[in-house]
This record gives sequence, structure tokens and C-alpha cells, in this order.
Amino acid sequence: MRFYTSREIQRLLEIDEGLWVELEREEIVVGDAPEPEAYSERMFERARVACNLVNELDVNLAGAAIIVRMREELAELRRDVTRLLAEIERAR
Repeated sequence: MRFYTSREIQRLLEIDEGLWVELEREEIVVGDAPEPEAYSERMFERARVACNLVNELDVNLAGAAIIVRMREELAELRRDVTRLLAEIERAR
């Protein structure tokens, strides 16, 4: 698994320090790597999605935070349903 610094993510997403601070304040990104000030690919993806929502769809950060969390919950529910369907098939 790859980890990023905040500076790397800011450079890759072409965002400024101010937006990064707001992403952290809204808990869209949180340090989740073994090293201090490092972020996982999951946090990179969360930041990417939130920035797209803000920049392309004019969603405010609070709304982007909700959407990012709901997107992750939906992905987890899909994985759960897939597992359940596989278990049902095995039980037949």
C-alpha cells in the first residue's frame, strides 16, 4: 500500500494549503498511515472525490464530507451483498 504526504496530495490534486486544511477540518482526510503526517490511498481518494465535488459541482465542503462518507458506506454495502449472495450460492 502506498502512502502520501499532504504536500504530495496537494500537488497531485492541484489544491492549495487552505483547501487542504479545510479537508482535514471536515475530517474528509485524516492521517491514517503508520508514519506521522502520512495518508493512505483511501485518504487520497477521499480528497480527490471531495475536490471534484467542490470544484466541478460547487458542493460545499460539509456536503462533500457527507457524500464521501455515503459513497464509502454504499461500497461497503455492495461488498456485503456480494458476500451474502456468495454464501447463499454455496449453501444451495
